[in-house]
Amino acid sequence: MRFEGFDDVAVLDGGLPAWQAAGFPVSDEQVIPHATTLTTNRRPELVRSTDEVAGALDDENTLIINALDPATYRGESPSYPRRGHIPGSINIPFGDLVDPATGRLKPTDELRAVFEKAGALDPKVHPVTYCGGGIAAAGLAHALAVAGRSDVAVYDGSLNAWTADESLPLVEGPNPR
Repeated sequence: MRFEGFDDVAVLDGGLPAWQAAGFPVSDEQVIPHATTLTTNRRPELVRSTDEVAGALDDENTLIINALDPATYRGESPSYPRRGHIPGSINIPFGDLVDPATGRLKPTDELRAVFEKAGALDPKVHPVTYCGGGIAAAGLAHALAVAGRSDVAVYDGSLNAWTADESLPLVEGPNPR
């Protein structure tokens, strides 16, 4: 929603299970939506292309953050034909930012501590998140927004696009930080 220019939105933290746990009503009745016009104000600075990420590999002011689990980041998962992570990227698994008992994001102060340690809250740094196909990267960008960064870009193509280009480098091994 932020990418499309909407700031006054909310995320149901914890999803439907949190809604139900709070005792709010649910229904199995079919809802017929009514047509309307959606006017957007797209913010292209909040998304990165493969070329833009490749061009930022040596930019000390760009912090590329992998949102996948550590094994996939290290290149130990068979999920991708080419394994590893984008050179210079760090690993902050989105799953580590969620309370497994509730499905909700961890408290803001805990998120800030993780991102501060990684350098993602430094105003001189431009965070760019990625994952396998952009979904966990969007979740990580949302968590960064909750922690105070509304300018986080998502590499939408993520590893699906990166690994499809044999000329692009991959690194196997642990998080450099």
